[in-house]
Amino acid sequence: MKLMNETVIIRPLQRDDYPQLIDLVRRTWYADFDEHTGLIAAEADWEHCLARTTNAYTAVQNGKPVALILGRIDAHDKRGRWNRHKRNYMNGLRRLLSVKEGIRAIHEIVGILAIDHQLTRKAHRAGHDYGAEVVLFVLDPEARGLGLGKRMFRKMIADFRDAGLDKYFLYTDTTCNVGFYEHTGLQQIASITLPASHVHPDSMSFYLYEGSIASQQTLVG
Repeated sequence: MKLMNETVIIRPLQRDDYPQLIDLVRRTWYADFDEHTGLIAAEADWEHCLARTTNAYTAVQNGKPVALILGRIDAHDKRGRWNRHKRNYMNGLRRLLSVKEGIRAIHEIVGILAIDHQLTRKAHRAGHDYGAEVVLFVLDPEARGLGLGKRMFRKMIADFRDAGLDKYFLYTDTTCNVGFYEHTGLQQIASITLPASHVHPDSMSFYLYEGSIASQQTLVG
């Protein structure tokens, strides 16, 4: 049984953390590409996430970033739509055009973003609206069992609460630990399932989950 290592701390994201966390994104979601292509795809994905992030924390174990949570509070983002990170994202897509399997990586990134937009429209049509989002949450497999998932979520939800918000949302899919969100008290609001194809041999489901801070006081307290 793993014990909480005293050297594990949660602190604001720093620029020096980027390379290791981008590689964590690559290993988590782009491992089926060759390493070079996967790294460019992961960096593009990373920049797209940062383009809509206002609050960012990483967990560091023995000097190494092993977990990340990014959040967005709409009222706190004063940047323009085409901020620096959004431009870096577009440059990343252009870089993918010249590498092996780059087109497939672009289709995957842009395709998931399109599905996210569909989920948002479904939620809006059902009367759900939000002022905050958990943009990205990723944990290195070697750091599992340390309770970091709950600690990272607690940190972000506290930020949402301090901003005077009650509702927030996140996107997830069947490649992630959906059970964690349900155990945390989030509710599934919208879903889309894609059938198996030559690209993905198994069907995949994508979800929009809603969290209520008022009902999660045990998590943030």
